[in-house]
Amino acid sequence: MTTPPEPEHLTLELSTATLHALAGGSGTPLLLLHHDVGPFGWTPFHAELARHFRVVAPDFPGFGGSPRADWMRHPRDLAATMLAAARKLGFDRYVLAGLGYGGWVAAEMASFAPGPISAMILAAPAGIRPDESFILDQVMMDYRDYVRAGFSSDAAYEKYVPNPPSKEQRESWDASREVIARICWKPYMYSYELPVTLGDVHVPSTIVWGRDDRVIPPECARLYADALPHASVQLISGGHFLDLEQPDALAEIIVTAAGRG
Repeated sequence: MTTPPEPEHLTLELSTATLHALAGGSGTPLLLLHHDVGPFGWTPFHAELARHFRVVAPDFPGFGGSPRADWMRHPRDLAATMLAAARKLGFDRYVLAGLGYGGWVAAEMASFAPGPISAMILAAPAGIRPDESFILDQVMMDYRDYVRAGFSSDAAYEKYVPNPPSKEQRESWDASREVIARICWKPYMYSYELPVTLGDVHVPSTIVWGRDDRVIPPECARLYADALPHASVQLISGGHFLDLEQPDALAEIIVTAAGRG
């Protein structure tokens, strides 16, 4: 991939929150929701998607450039805010893609308001409890070890994260972890209700998982596929941060899935 062009910086003033977002490209709108460690900026993955879509990637409240919204206590609250953001952007019909924690938020959005969503792509989403394993708990470990676990190898981690991480990066991770602990605690990173509410989401959905994901076990791909009426599963090489390790492959899956929606 070539070096991504500079994105646009947007500010969305909503009644529930003020959101900073990066945007680029033209055509079919694509709302892209980030991981629980926060956004990694406008990466080659975003730039590749912007060749096919009008990509808008908001920072969740308390992440990146978006101020905290202390009233939020559940990912459903965040989903309601993201739905408001889509309306504010004028997205009458759009592709919805979520990465990890952002995949959980996307799934909650679809359970609320599936109508405007033409296709949904969830890359290793949280939100459903594994049957045979567990979701890695970032609150109980050093954040550097948690982020490292999101890559399939130390070499992949070191490609994207300075060693040692910068002071700004450490502070960003700390802030992200605080928000996650407040919104996704007890139960940690899953919802008892979500598998039930997804049963009425008749949106073409693609579930993507890295075979070497050490954060959310790949067995959850089957659980999501069982919950969604129109879902397919694709397993690819890589860890949890597929957008960084496998940007071309993940972007191609999203483009193909959007074409079917």
